Amino acid sequence: MQELLPVYRHCRAIILLLAATACFATGCESSFRRIDRRVEQLLAQTSQNIGPDAFSPLVVPDAQKPVAFPESADPAAEQPPTFNPPADALPFSAIDEADNVLDRLNRYGEISPNALKLTLADALSLATRSSREYKFAQEQYVLAALRLLQERHLWGPRFFNDVRAEVVAFGDDGLYDAALQVVNELAVTQRLPYGGEVSARLLAAATEDLHRRVAGENVQSAELILEADIPLLRGAGLSARETRIQAERNLVYAARDFEIFRREFLFDIAQEFLDLVVQQQAVMNAERQVTRLLEVQERELALYEAGRTPRFEAALAEQDTFRALDNLNTRREFYRLAVDRFKVRLGLPIDQDVIIVPSTLDLPIPSVDLEEAVRLAMKLRLDLQTQRDIVDDARRIVEIARNDLLPDLDVFGSVSIPTNRRRARSGLRFEPHDSDLRAGVLFSVPLDREIERLTLREAQIRLERALRAYDEQRDLIAVGVRAAARDIDRALYALQIQEQSVQIGEERRASIDAAPDRATARDRSEAADELLRAQDARDAARRDLEVAILRYLLETGQLRVNPDGSIRFLQGMMIDHRHDPDPAPDAPAPPNHSAPADPPAEPFEPADEPLSTVG
Repeated sequence: MQELLPVYRHCRAIILLLAATACFATGCESSFRRIDRRVEQLLAQTSQNIGPDAFSPLVVPDAQKPVAFPESADPAAEQPPTFNPPADALPFSAIDEADNVLDRLNRYGEISPNALKLTLADALSLATRSSREYKFAQEQYVLAALRLLQERHLWGPRFFNDVRAEVVAFGDDGLYDAALQVVNELAVTQRLPYGGEVSARLLAAATEDLHRRVAGENVQSAELILEADIPLLRGAGLSARETRIQAERNLVYAARDFEIFRREFLFDIAQEFLDLVVQQQAVMNAERQVTRLLEVQERELALYEAGRTPRFEAALAEQDTFRALDNLNTRREFYRLAVDRFKVRLGLPIDQDVIIVPSTLDLPIPSVDLEEAVRLAMKLRLDLQTQRDIVDDARRIVEIARNDLLPDLDVFGSVSIPTNRRRARSGLRFEPHDSDLRAGVLFSVPLDREIERLTLREAQIRLERALRAYDEQRDLIAVGVRAAARDIDRALYALQIQEQSVQIGEERRASIDAAPDRATARDRSEAADELLRAQDARDAARRDLEVAILRYLLETGQLRVNPDGSIRFLQGMMIDHRHDPDPAPDAPAPPNHSAPADPPAEPFEPADEPLSTVG
């Protein structure tokens, strides 16, 4: 075994040298942390390339609450256990008729003192930090970066070191001579940019005769081999670099997709929050209606007891009150359910009490030209840019499929430099004068290219499909932009109508209160119902206008999102000097060219009284 020591020593020295070089280059830091740093740098660079407002996530986020997951008894079990007891083993308790249902309904709306107050800005910021949906989108972007790093690694120098030990027995007329051979192969390979590969290998072998029949039969040798194989026709050019090109482009697509998600996510969260505000206002409107109907009921009952009205008038008022109470409880339950679902989307614990604080984005109403808005969307929409690039991908695939129809024409060569063959133990003393040279050309006639022709036809069809998909997406974007622009005017006009409707309802109620003897219980109930519907419609119209403006910015590709999830205002959007430290005393306000001739709709007003009965 003494003859194996030189091989072992040489291999160990080489391995230690490579490890020391890697340790010096990385600062001996954790390999996974080094990967995370590379991914973060790649994400930052890619996001910056698609726009200064784009955001790149961190690979390793801040420590969060661990995901609650039940432990499995045996993860490798072929038949995992199922817990499904029979019906007679499940307990069930019926309701007690003496229970007060209304008390239970009221307890559902109780709020703990440590309830979390959420404004729209708070909800957007919280969603970017704790939402599962947002984290999934971040991870999808990170996975694309990891796939690109894997592909880049394949195109860099790759080092391999294999140690092989084997026992060989040579037979001679029933007698066997056994030998132990140890071979260490250190290799490095490198892909070429336009096809082919070059490699260098160092082979060190040591052989020891286990029977030691003949003295000096133990040998040790080494060999340095340089090889190259380069295609000239088939497999050269873009065909060789296709996987690298597509991986690079896929990361750009992933960056765009993540930015699109952030914008759509802001829109969805804002829309859901504004829907909650509308539902909250609807509950409060229903509470005020119940209060008014209770007053009508008490008045009609007093008139009946005084003998001034028949009994059915008081009964009618009481029936209207019961109907309003049922409507109030229904609205409360719908609101609680919506809040619970909103908490799930934000990533909050389901048992966390939340108070929705009415607030809006206070977006000004834009002045919109339909044709200009469509042209702007065609330039700014990231998804349309990706679809256009996918058409280029399909064209490139067609060219690669055509390349596969060409014959194979490869040039190859190798140089083998051995150690001194006349020495039994030569170490690493190479003899260039004993080198073996090999070079050649390989030509393969394309007799069978049927599969390649079918692949080319498939690529051509996919190109046609990509062109149609791009054309369809252009039309769909144009339709969406035009609809979003028209929806702003519709929502603005609807808000003006509903404001007038509320005013009419209040005037009708005031006229009834001014002459109570002229109105019946039915008149008062109908007036309360009409005012409730008008108030609900007004609140919904305010929400619709805010959502319409936000949707217009999203559809045209103008919506920008800050890292904290808030909207980034465009140039000219924030024309307000109320927060200036030292405003000029007589300076006129700058004109707002984005505002229409009509005054903008009023923002959502905060509740007059706390919604204490809704959780």
